[in-house]
Amino acid sequence: MAFFGALLISPAEVRAQDFKTWALNMWNKLMQPDKNLESTYVFQPFNGWNVSTTYQGRWDGVGLEIPMDIITTAGTVQGTIHVNLVDNQSHHLGLRGGYGPLELGFSIAVNKKEKPDRNLSFNWLSTRFSLQFYHTLIHDTAISTAEFPIGSTPTRMPEAASSASIWRVGGFYIFNHKKFSYPSAYQGKMVQRRSAGSFLAGGEFHHSNLTLDKSKSFGSLNLNLNGYSTYKFSLGGGYSFNWVIYHRDAASIKEIHDLRNLTLNITAIPLLTIVNEMKMTHETNTGEEKFQVHGGIQPNFLGRVGLCYAFGHFYINCSFDFNYHRFQGKELEQKSLRPYLEEGADAIYRFKVLGYLANWTGGVQLHYRF
Repeated sequence: MAFFGALLISPAEVRAQDFKTWALNMWNKLMQPDKNLESTYVFQPFNGWNVSTTYQGRWDGVGLEIPMDIITTAGTVQGTIHVNLVDNQSHHLGLRGGYGPLELGFSIAVNKKEKPDRNLSFNWLSTRFSLQFYHTLIHDTAISTAEFPIGSTPTRMPEAASSASIWRVGGFYIFNHKKFSYPSAYQGKMVQRRSAGSFLAGGEFHHSNLTLDKSKSFGSLNLNLNGYSTYKFSLGGGYSFNWVIYHRDAASIKEIHDLRNLTLNITAIPLLTIVNEMKMTHETNTGEEKFQVHGGIQPNFLGRVGLCYAFGHFYINCSFDFNYHRFQGKELEQKSLRPYLEEGADAIYRFKVLGYLANWTGGVQLHYRF
């Protein structure tokens, strides 16, 4: 009977059971403590659930600069157009929760009553690698100026509501993962017993989108810019170091309340952006128009400093992050400006597009590790 019962099981059911078994084994393997750690350097007393409350002070800057030459029969006029979000300072409160090396977090700005900024993050921090997903939505006011010719008094345009959406997915590999624990400085599941560092190598995909709620007019040029978006892919490597300022071990896992540890982490990762694309959107007499701007290879940078204090099941982290991305397009020569200028005028324009996105965050997190 058992033989005939086995014949009734379809191949699809067998494959589903095999996949379920494989996935469960893989999950258990990922959640188990790393057996290859050198215990004199790294201690892993926690590997279950954790929850934390967070505070972040954020500053986000998004800007666009367009140096431009207007070429007419009378000569060339040089000028510059600037579009910038007003320095966006916000105060975020949030919650995080995780299991093993996984952590999900959400925070919202508490100093903005209308359209508050939001931040969503997902981290996978293990002894061997770090994988991070990050999304920020910013609402603020954009200011624009036009300076034609260069050296003249800039013409300030009316402020307009704007929004910026920023997506970032990045990760890096930790080479000295047996002695160095990156999670010990930012997640609290492990403890760095002795000072150690490691080289890192990885990459990052970055997408940002700036939208102006109202079209902006730049004098006689009348270049009605609605917004722009950028796509970047970067590769790089750097170094991270944990300096153990103070450490006192627990006598055993059962006496983990005796654990005391103070560690300072410094991480610096220079990046080389090898894919650097921008799409600009503006209004013409015939409707909305988008055009592609290709940027060259650009150096960028990620930096992080963290100070953590672990005591028993609790863990306090103070951190400072800095991210800088810039864009520089090649010189473009666009179509005739006749639709934008007075009747009878004849001109062409050439320009470059320069953009930047920078942010820093300083925050405090209080974790509880089950």
